[in-house]
Amino acid sequence: MRKGQCLCLAALALAFVSFAKVQAQTVPPEVAQHGYADSIVVNGKIVSMDDKGYNANPGRIYQALAVKGTRLIALGTNDYIRTLANQNTKVYDVGGRLVLPAIIDGHAHHFGGPAIAKAMGIDPMAGGRAINVQAARDMEGTRLRVENAIKENVAQMQPGQWLQVGINANQAEGTTGSKIFAWTVRGELENPKRLDPISPKNPVMISVGTRRTMNTVALDLLRKLYPSVNEASKMELPDLDDPTATGQVGLGVEAAIQWEIWLKDQPTPLLAEMVRRDWEMMAAHGQNVFGSRAYNPRIVETVSYLNRTKTAPIRYMLLLETHRRPNDPKTSKEMYSNIGSLWGIGDDMMWIGGVSSELWDSSFPLMCFGKDLPAPPEIKIREMCREPGNLFWDAMVNALGSGWRAAGFHGVASDGVRRYTQMIEQAMKQYNISVEDIRSRRMTTDHFEAVGTLPDVMAKVKELGIIVSANPSRMARVDDYIRDYGPGVEKFIQPAKTWLDAGITVVGQFEGYRGIGRQMKLYIDREVNGRKVLPDQALDRVVVLKMWTT
Repeated sequence: MRKGQCLCLAALALAFVSFAKVQAQTVPPEVAQHGYADSIVVNGKIVSMDDKGYNANPGRIYQALAVKGTRLIALGTNDYIRTLANQNTKVYDVGGRLVLPAIIDGHAHHFGGPAIAKAMGIDPMAGGRAINVQAARDMEGTRLRVENAIKENVAQMQPGQWLQVGINANQAEGTTGSKIFAWTVRGELENPKRLDPISPKNPVMISVGTRRTMNTVALDLLRKLYPSVNEASKMELPDLDDPTATGQVGLGVEAAIQWEIWLKDQPTPLLAEMVRRDWEMMAAHGQNVFGSRAYNPRIVETVSYLNRTKTAPIRYMLLLETHRRPNDPKTSKEMYSNIGSLWGIGDDMMWIGGVSSELWDSSFPLMCFGKDLPAPPEIKIREMCREPGNLFWDAMVNALGSGWRAAGFHGVASDGVRRYTQMIEQAMKQYNISVEDIRSRRMTTDHFEAVGTLPDVMAKVKELGIIVSANPSRMARVDDYIRDYGPGVEKFIQPAKTWLDAGITVVGQFEGYRGIGRQMKLYIDREVNGRKVLPDQALDRVVVLKMWTT
């Protein structure tokens, strides 16, 4: 090659290098790092909520944003964000509308359901039948309606097919869901002695709140499949001496029935699609992340499939509650310590957030006030107050000792939250865990229904760095509380402002995706059932929005 040709090629190469450098310098850093945006939003009032303090400052406000994959890669002016787009980028012009961060729901249970299953051609009860009966004014009238409905339906069914009965509230006659639940928790409404004569060949399950009432056919079937169901039920329902004698079982048993009996023959990919459709509805309602207990191994298998196949439409924090399956209690107590801590394992779309327990103090009328609030004996006997020796206490102590995080625990009433902190302190002492370690795990207590402002409870929650997750819709139970505990209970109903003022982190939850705005409004105006409940606890709307977005 001649010398002139070499010089020309060298100059050409240098020109290409120089052009590449100039081009690299003109590409925005976000494009250099991520590539061009998949979509951009322009001409908006985009409220970042990046001020995470307890105040009414919503943070910086932008005109536009850019998204790549599942990531927000930039916020800025219209002109700058447009430089992150190319011909393949979707552009959404929102015309000056308000754009807010997506909603975080720290406590919700969305794993499909009968309506979605039927739409997909899945028989959710494997040939069985589900009915709903409207409650009457009183327990006797409701019982008559339930028993007549059972007789009518089993007469049309094949022996062995399941019948599930739900009982709807009757607001016109003043029969709330909480009142119906109170009738069922000790087997007063129905029990095997009443159910067996009207359904001697079909398993029957009456579903109200977190309790299930069964006839003998159903109980015998469960005992064959789960030999430890009696012992497990005693641990799950400690307020009853012998739960199965009155036909009472908890949600752990119902989950086993649903996922291991009714859906047993359904392939995992099909069940995963059922769950995916449910999660898609959450995303359509503005939610982009939620947390939930997975209370049966088949649920864990199903959501894991969604993650493996990268088909989950929303981010999910999985909280293990599989100790609730009706196994031998001794085995369940050691479950999490035997496998070691898996807390934090996962990716951006799904990760293990720790272990959880709904049945800590459950929900009204089973919440635990203990000595904090007096009531007649027939009311106090219903309270579910965990203590050492119970499966749900000991399993959690062992889990914390093995490095797990505790989250999603029901903290419905004051002594229930106090006992939660006492359980944590037992684990700290037993396993030599420091306060700093516990605080770093950012544990949570959920629902905040009737916790009050007792100084010892608030101080211990703050010391241990426990996050309080509150559901404002539960304020609607205030009249049920007053009926059972008297007017003095009202001061216990969700005093979120006092807790926030004390420097305790309080975040929001919905337990669903409908009525989001209405639920937030409850914390802004405190108006429930046509009156104000603790109006001094009203919060600024920006503070409320931060509870669900930061």
